[in-house]
Amino acid sequence: MTGLDPTTLVVTGLSGTGKTVTVLAALDRAGVRDSVVRIVRACSPKPYAQRVAGGPRVDLSGLVMSTGQDHELDAAGLLDVVTADIAASPAADGVLFIDDLEVLSPRRSAWLQQLGDLAYERGWRVIAAARHVPGGVLPDDVEVLALGPLDESALRQVLDTALELPVAIDVASRLRWWSAGNPRLATELAEGLTAAQLRGDREWTAPEQVGPAGRRAYQVLLDGLDATETSTLAELWADPWDPVAPGVMPHTEDTSSSAYDLPPDRMRQLATTHPLLPRLCREQLRGSSRAGVPAGSPEAAGPAGMVEAILDGLHLEDLADLPAAGVTPRATAGVVGVALLTGTSWVHADTGARFLNMIDPAWTDHLWWRDPTDVPEAARSAGARVAAELIYLETTGRLDDPACFRADLDALALGPDPHWVGLCIRVRGHLLLGDAVGGRKLLEDPSAKLTGRTIAEVVARDLAAARLAMTEGRPAGVRAHLMHATELRPGIEHWLPVRGMHAAASAMLDGRVPASDLIPTGAWSTRALGEFALDLGAARLAVGHIMTAAELLTIGVERCAWPYRGRAQARADMVEAAVAAEGATGARALRLIDPPVTPEERVDGNAAAAHLRMQAILRGSDRDPVSADDWLPTSVLSVSPWHRMRSLVAYGRHCLARNDRRASARALREARSLASLAGAPGWCVSIDALLVADAPARVGWNRLNEEERGFVRLALQGWTNAQIAASVYVSVRTVANRLRQIYALLGVRDRRDLVVHAETDPPGWLKEHA
Repeated sequence: MTGLDPTTLVVTGLSGTGKTVTVLAALDRAGVRDSVVRIVRACSPKPYAQRVAGGPRVDLSGLVMSTGQDHELDAAGLLDVVTADIAASPAADGVLFIDDLEVLSPRRSAWLQQLGDLAYERGWRVIAAARHVPGGVLPDDVEVLALGPLDESALRQVLDTALELPVAIDVASRLRWWSAGNPRLATELAEGLTAAQLRGDREWTAPEQVGPAGRRAYQVLLDGLDATETSTLAELWADPWDPVAPGVMPHTEDTSSSAYDLPPDRMRQLATTHPLLPRLCREQLRGSSRAGVPAGSPEAAGPAGMVEAILDGLHLEDLADLPAAGVTPRATAGVVGVALLTGTSWVHADTGARFLNMIDPAWTDHLWWRDPTDVPEAARSAGARVAAELIYLETTGRLDDPACFRADLDALALGPDPHWVGLCIRVRGHLLLGDAVGGRKLLEDPSAKLTGRTIAEVVARDLAAARLAMTEGRPAGVRAHLMHATELRPGIEHWLPVRGMHAAASAMLDGRVPASDLIPTGAWSTRALGEFALDLGAARLAVGHIMTAAELLTIGVERCAWPYRGRAQARADMVEAAVAAEGATGARALRLIDPPVTPEERVDGNAAAAHLRMQAILRGSDRDPVSADDWLPTSVLSVSPWHRMRSLVAYGRHCLARNDRRASARALREARSLASLAGAPGWCVSIDALLVADAPARVGWNRLNEEERGFVRLALQGWTNAQIAASVYVSVRTVANRLRQIYALLGVRDRRDLVVHAETDPPGWLKEHA
């Protein structure tokens, strides 16, 4: 547009590569959209012209000259019509965009050169779009810009816009492979897939047939092949690729290069660059639209490998369609590993039970190691015991011998090359024992490379890293790992462990209240249900919903006594919420903290800080003051800012309940700063609510214990003293005396003042109760 030479630009690429969109977007970005006239169907008997900025279509069929089977527009007449009738102003310079030139044959090349010369004399420039430019010498004033294939990121954006559905990364990689980066072909292939196939829940390896867009795109290449080349291409298959670590296509063939006179040694390169081309050649030779069984599909591996391949790819919906034949120890390990990964109750589910062969003891070896050949016998025995303990934990929520479990987990490190599904399970095992350091060491293995790993392994590693990040109070890390896993398999967002961690991370990062506390449909294990309730309880605690948090955390601890966040952290959260909601510890909280957390579970500094926070809350449940040193011990040096913030919030709430506003405000202000520094700004919602609670001008509602709050609730509901006495089994005089004491604590004169203060400035515990 800015050059001095009268150059004509030809943008070339197969049909569907986006030639028209690219040209119009570039002209729009150059700010010349108003002066662009587009010629559509230029090589047909009925072409027309229209301004890109809008306006009526102008029929150009009267300017068409037929030359046999070809049609050609009169160049001079075309420019006369464009400048006189279509352009924004006859005196204005503009761009003439010739669309749909198809093959730029020598005759059309000469016509384009003539049009360019005439246009340049009138101040216009010419841009043309062609599907194919045969080899040969082009005029000096014609430049060719070949559009290459879209990269994977750009193609995924196209698919997301066209389909409005999440597409798994490996599915998008396959779509790019088969479409050769052609957005129209990729969209056509994707539209032929089910939602489960797009998410990766069902296997999809190759298209069964080539659609109309594919036939149109490759028609030019097919027309340029002789019978020998067509036959050679028909026998070629696309090379396999790694679906977990997809890269660029093996060959980046120039889509504008000629298919004419290709030597035989380049047939394979052409087939690899355009994998649909061999399919079309087979259709042309055999008259069949079936593509056959792809070389890399589970069917090609035989019945024995189908279950294993489906589990490796997490195509879990395909399990229901398979027979029970071909069960191997590796398939059994895959079923158990995926069940522990997803939190599903596989023991009683027909889909999973059909592929279990737990009689063979060798199946546990495949759960922990990719190749158990050189694994020591001691490690194998430990692996069998760990698997049995985890299955028992999955169904009961209990762990009978944590010391033996800890020793067996350490013994698993003797085996080389761990399977990442087993690695995820081992990380969860270390975390539930309070050993975050051990879990971190497993994930920091420098030899753990992505190459050659299955989808199931990569997703499992992300889930393990997300659990560790949640335990350490790094919600941004939780979100990043869950996002990466969900990109690989969008369907995992429905797994209970993923939903729970996502809700907790959103509350900690954004202050977002969980959308629902309802358990989603599905056969979930006892362990998964307990951990889900604990994650939701942690989310509610972060946003200040104390009553709901106490209920969820109590349910979670009851269902799963050994959750992935460790007993110290889970119980500390439960006690903090219960005491804040009820005003006292209560028998329920005391029962749930027995048996006590052992010293081995408190070796990690953060776990120790959580345990000390729980002890301080329990000691401070009466009206005696508790110093800040009991909540923030100086002996624990490895406490993260996240856990120090949690201790400060609990201490600030403790001081607030005892009307020590100065100490409370000091602790809460520091906690608010730490919440942002620790990467958990969502906790500021709960902290801010505490900072404004019980200000000096407000009624000291939190000075009341739970029994006194019960009297206030009944009185505000309009109950008489006699009715209150009957409901709590005391005398009417006792009720009157207790109400007078409550009025004195609150600084009000009578029941009327109590009602007025409750209406104008209700306490949080009263609103939650309502």
